[in-house]
Amino acid sequence: RMEKPDLYVVARFLDIMFSNGSSMKNTNIKMLLGVNYPRFMEYLEWLLKGDLVAVSLDEEGTERIKLTSKGIDSYHRLVDWIKETLDGVKI
Repeated sequence: RMEKPDLYVVARFLDIMFSNGSSMKNTNIKMLLGVNYPRFMEYLEWLLKGDLVAVSLDEEGTERIKLTSKGIDSYHRLVDWIKETLDGVKI
């Protein structure tokens, strides 16, 4: 259970989701995020608990993750702030 998540990792997770514009498979997000599976699951659980992302099943029964409206708002507040404040820092 994560008490203090790395906000840069959270920002990257939100940025990946927002840039995709639709739901994504866990493995695709994990690969783009560049963390191991246990770490990915910690962040996913933290984001789910905070209602920033939601999990649904597609027509094939595969889990897909998408941003909630709260997640989109958090993306704009956190990622936009990082991009504005830390000019040139890659998310």
